[in-house]
Amino acid sequence: MVKVKVCGITNLEDASKAIEYGADALGFNFYPPSYRYISSAKAQAIFGELPPGICKVAVFVNEPRAKVEEVLNSGFLPDGRQAFSALQFHGEESKEYCQNWQLKVIKAFRLKDRSSLDGIRGFPADFYLLDSWAPGYGGSGSSFPWDWVEGLEADKLILAGGLDVQNVAEAIRRIHPYGVDVCTGVEAKPGIKDHEKLKEFIHAAKDAG
Repeated sequence: MVKVKVCGITNLEDASKAIEYGADALGFNFYPPSYRYISSAKAQAIFGELPPGICKVAVFVNEPRAKVEEVLNSGFLPDGRQAFSALQFHGEESKEYCQNWQLKVIKAFRLKDRSSLDGIRGFPADFYLLDSWAPGYGGSGSSFPWDWVEGLEADKLILAGGLDVQNVAEAIRRIHPYGVDVCTGVEAKPGIKDHEKLKEFIHAAKDAG
């Protein structure tokens, strides 16, 4: 069954509802210019209230390695285990940068055209998150032509970019990705989720995949 990652979590209520409705992973954005930015301290407070087993992804954009390690070193559960399950790099991070982390690595590719996919093959990451290109990073709310990615290694793909309850089922049926990522498509306003949209999206994705 397709995995669902809800990104841009900024508060406990949204995190709890996402889990209740069946999300497999939550994304926490540590990119300060973003409306969905969350501090390490606030993320840590949320982690302490979540059930065990939920995948927590730390999202970064072009951060120095030392900054990423600082956030990871602050992210521990009450029993001493590392809170994060994976790292998502959403900028122009190099192949060298994305190697030698202790966690799973998700590398985002922002697609302007088909040629934007040229760098994926052989890139050292556990998963590839495919997003639409926008001047900023993440949460663009726009999609890209899905036929660009047909034929890629689908079991490593996480599809993002403009997904919502109206189109997620079709996207899953066409691409058969490992997972889908949603942010803007389930928001009431930047950084705050609409819980009805969230529930409908997760159910539509699970029913399709």
